[in-house]
Amino acid sequence: MLFIILVSSIPVYIYCFWSLYEPEESFFFLSRWRYKEIHELSDIQIKLIRVISLIGLILWTILVITVVIDTFTPKRPAFPTTTY
Repeated sequence: MLFIILVSSIPVYIYCFWSLYEPEESFFFLSRWRYKEIHELSDIQIKLIRVISLIGLILWTILVITVVIDTFTPKRPAFPTTTY
């Protein structure tokens, strides 16, 4: 599970950082072909894209940290090991 999360976190982090610095380009990513003229995004839309990408970065980091902690914590045995 840890390997899958770490490998999938590479494109998530790249896209979120790209959205922070180039929100207009990331908004039209893979959909630019649909428009003859690309319209301008308002300031509110740009701020919303940046806030959402920042929230995505924070939530994905929390997910990665919980998976790492869950992977490396020792598991308790299912049955008690004491003998009488």
